Amino acid sequence: MELLLDAHQLDESYDVIVVGGGTSGSVLASRLAAECKNLQILLVEAGGANTDASKQILGKRYSTFKTRPGYNWGYQTVPQQALHDRIIDYSKGKGLGGGTAINFCCYTKGSSGEYDRWAQLVDDDIENYHQPSADQLQYVNPSGNLHGHSGPLDIGFSDTWERGFVEFLEAAYASDLPKNLDVNSGNPVGIAVNAMTGYRGQRITASSAYLSEVPPNLTIKTDTTVERVVFEADKAVGIDVPGRRIFAKKEVILSAGAVESPKLLLLSGIGPKSDLDEHRIKVVRDIPDIGKGLRDHCFTLITIVQKPRTNDRPVFFNDPDALKAAQGQWMTDHTGPLTVFQCAQTISFLIAEAVFQSREFEDLEKVLQVELRKDSIPTYEMLSHTRASPKVPPEDCYLSFVVAFMNPQSKGEITLSSIDPFKPPLIDPQFLSHPFDRRVAIEAVRDVLDLLDKPEIAKDTVRLGAGPSGRSDEEILDYVKETGTSMWHSVGTVKMGRIGDPETCVDKNFRVVGVQGLRVVDASVAPLIPSAHTQAAAFLIGEVAAEKLIAEYS
Repeated sequence: MELLLDAHQLDESYDVIVVGGGTSGSVLASRLAAECKNLQILLVEAGGANTDASKQILGKRYSTFKTRPGYNWGYQTVPQQALHDRIIDYSKGKGLGGGTAINFCCYTKGSSGEYDRWAQLVDDDIENYHQPSADQLQYVNPSGNLHGHSGPLDIGFSDTWERGFVEFLEAAYASDLPKNLDVNSGNPVGIAVNAMTGYRGQRITASSAYLSEVPPNLTIKTDTTVERVVFEADKAVGIDVPGRRIFAKKEVILSAGAVESPKLLLLSGIGPKSDLDEHRIKVVRDIPDIGKGLRDHCFTLITIVQKPRTNDRPVFFNDPDALKAAQGQWMTDHTGPLTVFQCAQTISFLIAEAVFQSREFEDLEKVLQVELRKDSIPTYEMLSHTRASPKVPPEDCYLSFVVAFMNPQSKGEITLSSIDPFKPPLIDPQFLSHPFDRRVAIEAVRDVLDLLDKPEIAKDTVRLGAGPSGRSDEEILDYVKETGTSMWHSVGTVKMGRIGDPETCVDKNFRVVGVQGLRVVDASVAPLIPSAHTQAAAFLIGEVAAEKLIAEYS
């Protein structure tokens, strides 16, 4: 049904409309407005401004995602057949900053070989990398010439590490894990101290880094849901929001993320004709792979219960008065226990050699086998000092490990559940549906359990608090099926590729194929999933697109 628009509403127009103020959208809107002052730019965000300081405490980063509905869309998957038909939490950031407002702040780039082609397109610094303190340099020492130091995005390390952290690092080294002093050097393999989008105990988001000062030619509308992109023939000319239409003189750019961008395209008539016909949506352009090709990292949690007083977490987190005082101190001057507890992690990107001897590996295409055997491509990730498994009593001393499975071959999809733009889409990552992914999960968990049995680590262990009942393939896989969940690293649902490739949805300039005036700039365009936490790639995508648009409009 056509909207009835009065003359005032018809006059609401901008040169460029960016839909979505998440990681890539914040970068793109800020950079484009700053460099192209002749353009009037609108940034539209469905969520709020996300300025609550209490949600920026780094020591509470594992619980910020529970801020629903304010900061989190609260999505869930359809039942996952390979995970005991469980429905999986699929949290996605809502509001300015997007996923960076609720994620766990891990800043990892992966192997340089995975997306060097993108990095070479960017001339400006993204990062403002802060060096660790002098007493930490034997454990973490990022190379100055590999990182930016004048960009808007603060990357840091906890100034003070909680008790037991160094002891675990030393035990890991003694257990023959290779030391990696810079996880973001281009070769992530080894155990490292994790870099974070956090500084001096505070979470750094895309909006705090890029939108703290808004150029006069950038208008930001929060709490505004975009219902669809408006087309005249095959040209995008604006967007519909509740009660009105806003026009774009030059182009519309979707930066709503790997779930919402394909949803918006489908609602606007861009996507597989069969899917559009099912919902009686007029086809603007039949692009078969819109919403397809979803890839994500699946992980499980392994927790060991340690001897009492091995670390100070149970004492602190089970004392309501101490927690209240710590929050008050942080709100006053950003110091205190909440700049220490849960602010430092080790991160290990490791290679499970047993995977390469498996039938599942041999069944992969030869070119992919060669890629996965490269020395800088890990098989799995092990992240320590995370939150405990719910199976562990809160009074116990514990050490928890995220075990995440890299290079997933399973492909899922995003499809419409309804033509109502306020209804969530159907999200089906199809976790562990590919045999190779199941083999990686088995060998990764087995490797971590073997590591935890090493005497240097086991000397402080009382028992396995959360893990498989045994070490057989069947026992490990059953545990992963029971506990596996999403890292919220979804990519690939509006894939970038070569013109003529049937899977291509956008070209190398982020333009949606077959239409005019429409681009997609977010993690949905990524043609591969990096062996990393994907926020670094999302920042890079925003910067690459900004460079291209600035060059065009200059």
